Amino acid sequence: MLHKSQRLPTTKILELFSDIPESVSTNLLSRGRFRSFPSGDVLFCFGDPAKEVFLLTEGRVKITQVTKNGEEVILRLDSPGDLIGSLGMHLAGTHNATAQAIEESKALVWDANTFKDALSRSPTLERNTQRFLERRIYELEQRFCEVATAKASSRLARELVRLLKQIGQKRNGQREIRIPHEWVAEMAAMSQFTVSRFLAEWERRGVLSVRHGTIAIQNYKSLKGLCRESRILALKSNNTQSNGRF
Repeated sequence: MLHKSQRLPTTKILELFSDIPESVSTNLLSRGRFRSFPSGDVLFCFGDPAKEVFLLTEGRVKITQVTKNGEEVILRLDSPGDLIGSLGMHLAGTHNATAQAIEESKALVWDANTFKDALSRSPTLERNTQRFLERRIYELEQRFCEVATAKASSRLARELVRLLKQIGQKRNGQREIRIPHEWVAEMAAMSQFTVSRFLAEWERRGVLSVRHGTIAIQNYKSLKGLCRESRILALKSNNTQSNGRF
């Protein structure tokens, strides 16, 4: 049960419960229970029955799948306010990924049938939940397109911008991403050496600073510019080739 002393992130409550009558949201919140997950704890594994739905309220959770070769692939990193678990039509099925806390975390947890019943009773809640799913799909589509078409530098810059939105934290007037470089490399689909080389170059240019496990963005405008840099160069190259044709 949700106690009065336990609060949820206001902005995320507004997102999940937007336009829903207070009586409906209060009822659903009262039927959830808080659970704590130490760093490294697994919320659920791929293939487990989807018995619960989680609303992350503190900490960060890594969502992964394992390939046939046994390699772990990071699908996304969830932060407070994100819904975790198999949602929508998959509530009665199995989890299609593994969720693991990467720092001490807390979540409001519902029985899957309870959440499914709430969706059936409230089309607006179903719509809001669908938005979470659509955002996940859109992000995966963007990452796929970037891997297929974008040059390494802009792909890395875009991944950093994405991570800032997902798990960025403000500290000393800067936005920071606390994440191992190997995870950044995996999510950007490039080698750790390449990631380290670009980060070192961008640190010299004053775009960001790097210390163990943390990337601090010093010039967000410049980082956004790096997202478009390779596209501009590619357009210039194409124009040059076109002008050289008879």
